[in-house]
Amino acid sequence: MRIRVPAPATIIACVALLAALAGTATAAGLITGAQVQNGSLSGLDLRSGSVGGVDVTNGSLTTFDIRDHTLRAVDFAPGVLKAGAGAPGSAGPQGPPGPQGTPGQNGQQGSPGLSGLEIVTLESVNSSANTKQLNVSCPGGKRVVGGGANLNGAEGDVALDESNPDGATSWHAKGVEINGTLNSWKVTAYAICANVAS
Repeated sequence: MRIRVPAPATIIACVALLAALAGTATAAGLITGAQVQNGSLSGLDLRSGSVGGVDVTNGSLTTFDIRDHTLRAVDFAPGVLKAGAGAPGSAGPQGPPGPQGTPGQNGQQGSPGLSGLEIVTLESVNSSANTKQLNVSCPGGKRVVGGGANLNGAEGDVALDESNPDGATSWHAKGVEINGTLNSWKVTAYAICANVAS
């Protein structure tokens, strides 16, 4: 009897069919989690990068499951990490000056100032008259800010009776004999004058 050889196309189709059936059988025979003993798999049994976050039960990992120095600050929720107690860093460079602030309020006005200070003197006649008095005035609209007087001659027989301002622009002085004497004496009055700001 003569054996008939199948056509090449038929042979190729049969091989493809066998491969497909073998793949289905292999897939049906894959190992599942129920067939793996708990704790029997190690990191060496898993392909790198094959386990994702969805494959891990929430809260199941502990600090012993994390390799040291592998976590970063972005891996923690806000407020979890506290500032360390290390020494402060060095000061940075000085920044540019800020804008000028608004002017403050004007302060309380001070007391009037003085300028053009001078001392003006005036002497009475030198005689033995028993009373002498005079007024010395400030020049040029200046005001008297102080003054005084003194006696010359007839010591012990005369006394300064008055020495005081006479208005705002002059100083008054008066001397009298307290013991009658023929000796000559005189009164010298002086006024301290200045321009006073109004």
